[in-house]
Formats: sequence, structure tokens, C-alpha cells
Amino acid sequence: MTTSSETPQSLLEFCKTCATGLSGLTDDDARIQFVSGLLPQLISDKPLFRGILEGMVTDAPYLELRYATMFDSEVILYRDPFNLFSVRLFLWEPGIFDPVHDHNAWGVIGPVAGELEIVNFRRTDDGLREGYAHLLETDRKTILPGESYHVRGSETIHKTGNPGSRITVQVSIYGRPQAKKDQINGFDIIHHRIFPIYAPKTRKQRLARQALSDSDLHFS
Repeated sequence: MTTSSETPQSLLEFCKTCATGLSGLTDDDARIQFVSGLLPQLISDKPLFRGILEGMVTDAPYLELRYATMFDSEVILYRDPFNLFSVRLFLWEPGIFDPVHDHNAWGVIGPVAGELEIVNFRRTDDGLREGYAHLLETDRKTILPGESYHVRGSETIHKTGNPGSRITVQVSIYGRPQAKKDQINGFDIIHHRIFPIYAPKTRKQRLARQALSDSDLHFS
């Protein structure tokens, strides 16, 4: 990301420490362990996150509010210039969960404020039938500020959200994408269906391209 002079110094210092540590690691287990050890330092900095939330209200330029994130509640706080990791903020309204999905990178997740529930699934089918997946719920847990959880890219299928009655503020640190793609997989556990999840901006661009290529719409 382009670093603005308004970016909080404590966030920049954290990201510098994160980049230094990750640059010498060669496997995802070690990366997850390293970041899991750092994350409590970040999410315990309440003045930092008060400032970030105030920056969101005033549309601070260092916050990439217009970037094509996967979820509406997601804000990119920092992107490493060498693509080692990114730091993202999520805001969850009470009772709101994301769709069941997988990931395109390893990640470490923890709440700054409020509760975060994670529901994990595993596939029980052989993966050979296109567009089809049968999932079994394996466990669910609720984590509180100071606790963390990790994902292992496409190996992790889960949904996360806010089981409480107050807003949840969550931070996620994600590693380098495993594949060059503009989507992740979503799962319809009722109808055993896989579907692509695009960032809202990307989805709108795809629809615009589709409309332009549709000869029946006559835009010429």
C-alpha cells in the first residue's frame, strides 16, 4: 500500500516487526506461529483502534475503503510492499455471519472488542463432482479479545461472525495468496453447492463486462 503520513506510527512499527520476522520463514506453520505470537500486542492497543475507527468515520486517506475487499465489513489497514502479508479490520454487527467459505492464504484472526464465533467444516465428498461439496460441521468456538484463531488457506472451510449483542471489531493478518485468483469458494451447506465469492467491486466489474458483451443489449 502507499503509506500515508496519517498512518498510525504504532501500526507501522508493528508491520515492520511482522515483515522482518516473516521474511526469514519458509513454511506456513512457522508463519502462523510467529504471527500468533505477535497479534496480542496489536489487538491490545485500544487507542490505535479508536483512532482507526475515527479515521473510518472521516474517510482518512490511509484506509483503503475503496479497495476490492471480499466482504463489505472489511477494511485493509496495511499491505506489505513485498506481498508477505496484509492487515485487515472487520466490523461485525450483532448476529451477522459471513457465508461458509475457504481461504486463499494462511491467516491469524483475533477480536479487538466483542465476541467472534468460528464454525468449522470439512468436506466429506471426494471433490470430483464439479460444483458439488458435502460438508460436515466439525466444531465451533467463541474467542474473546486477547485470543486468536488461524486458517490454512483452502484447507480451512468455516464461517465467522458475531454471536453477541454488541458490535465486534476483528483483526486478521493474512499471508501471501496461494493462487492468483479474484475469488474464494463459498459453500451452500443445505444444497451441497460450491459457488464463487467475489469482492463487491470485482463482482460489479464482472457484471459490467458481461453486460457489454451481451449483443442483445445493443449499447452501440
